[in-house]
Amino acid sequence: MNSSPNLTQFEAETQRYYQRNFLAGLVHGVFFQASAALGSIHTVLPAFVALLTPSTLAVGLMAAVQGVGEVVPQMFTAYLIEDRPRKKPYLLWIITTRWVSWAVLAYLTFAFGTTRPMLVLTVLITLFTIFSIAGGMGTVVYADVFSKAIPAQRRGRFTGLRQLVGYALAIGAGYVVKWVLDDPVRFPYPTNYAFIFLLSALALLVAFSGFAGIKEPVYPVQRTSQSLRGMLQRALFLARVNPNFRRLLGARALTTAVLAIAPFYVVYARTELVVDAGMVGVYLSAQMAGGALSNLLWGWLADRFGNRAVIVGTAVSGALSPLFALLAPMNTLFFLPVFAFLGATTSGMRLGYSNFILEMASVELRPTCVALQNTLLTPVSLLPLFVGGLVLIMSYPVMLSIGAVLMLLNIWVAYRLLDPRHGAEGACLGVE
Repeated sequence: MNSSPNLTQFEAETQRYYQRNFLAGLVHGVFFQASAALGSIHTVLPAFVALLTPSTLAVGLMAAVQGVGEVVPQMFTAYLIEDRPRKKPYLLWIITTRWVSWAVLAYLTFAFGTTRPMLVLTVLITLFTIFSIAGGMGTVVYADVFSKAIPAQRRGRFTGLRQLVGYALAIGAGYVVKWVLDDPVRFPYPTNYAFIFLLSALALLVAFSGFAGIKEPVYPVQRTSQSLRGMLQRALFLARVNPNFRRLLGARALTTAVLAIAPFYVVYARTELVVDAGMVGVYLSAQMAGGALSNLLWGWLADRFGNRAVIVGTAVSGALSPLFALLAPMNTLFFLPVFAFLGATTSGMRLGYSNFILEMASVELRPTCVALQNTLLTPVSLLPLFVGGLVLIMSYPVMLSIGAVLMLLNIWVAYRLLDPRHGAEGACLGVE
């Protein structure tokens, strides 16, 4: 349990710096979202990889690298920071690693994109692996800092506003991508993608400055695991004795499984339906617009009914993406709602699952529960590579149909969750 019998004085510190942290966190989140849009694994990167190699396995590998890289280091990170009262410096180093990775990729794409495409592809995968591992470490650190900097009753409002403004900027990023890719005279290949990657690096640099402005409240902490092995054992115990935590894992696993198809939407549109290159930017804007508009709903649902409602809504929107993709051969305009609902699904995941786990776990269990949630889903994160192989032997309509069925099943699983805000039976209980 926590080393202090009364957290009132520490919660007062959270309240004292709330306005400063709200604004600083907003700058960080908004520009982080813009950077993520410019380097989207669902639009920009698959289109770029398809120019480097015709193999869909490379697209699947990129998505798998992101999924695995973001979850594998989380348990180690949780153990590393468990007894550290200040965790902000770790994330500052992580953000630095990420923006430098994009900057290096931008230079190498500009210098060798035409003459040595396999070199660029190899460097892309290597840097994206570093980028994703750093992101996985950052997830645990950010969740802990965020949970202390923003009071629980205002997290839905903060997250909704952060994503709403961030997606508004990301919609603009989509039009920048369209403008760049639609003008081969001013931005010939590979200058076009090098410029996009450079913009992504600069947006992350601004996000770094925002996070640097956060005043991290210092809560009392103590190490509850004597070793990394002990922490793993403790984490597995948490999963075994908490049925609601297992339901949460099941719901997120199904959502992640269906999102394994998402990187191939744009490849399908470009290679089989032969849409224009600039449509990549339009799809990106549609994805960001879907995320922005859905946040009006997600934020309201989270504050009014709890985060279970958000997770159920996310499952519904996740089912609609593959359903509309099945209609795309009739009219390529159907790809616009595909990406709009994809944006709604990803933003709902960030808000619903992240806040659900923060409310489910006590202060001392948060790093462990956040890391455990993601680490146990590592096998599911490999599915994009599997899908990339299946594309070679299976039609897109078959995969899309499977995705729609899995997401319908997910609606039922999500509905069975017990919201911890409405009852103690939904909480994640520790060993004690």
